[in-house]
Amino acid sequence: MSGAFRWSTNPWFVLVLEAIFVTASEVLLKVGASKTRRVEGWEWTGLMSLASIWIWVAIVFVILSFICWIYVLRHIPLSIAFPLSNVVHVLVPLSCWIFLGEHISETRWCGIAIVVFGIAVVARPIAKIEEKL
Repeated sequence: MSGAFRWSTNPWFVLVLEAIFVTASEVLLKVGASKTRRVEGWEWTGLMSLASIWIWVAIVFVILSFICWIYVLRHIPLSIAFPLSNVVHVLVPLSCWIFLGEHISETRWCGIAIVVFGIAVVARPIAKIEEKL
């Protein structure tokens, strides 16, 4: 049991979990917002979206991602954690493409590749930094 506990409290694992929760929340918010009926004059508020179960599940994922993020910040320097958390800028478009059938243009694919490259640049020295933690 202690091995499972250590694995689940590994800050790097929690950072990945946080990115997954953020990605899930964004996709579910899109689904919920798309399925919400429109009320003239109140559309801009988004209040009608609160009637969607998808929105409430997304809110739960937002809360879980926040809890994970606080845990990550307790264990990983912000100057490392924040750039690595930008993996959501890759995961969200990919999830929308896979689950929602959204189109990703060639330009966006290039942008996603640049983000992946940036994350790799930031992640590269992590082994050295982890020794200091």
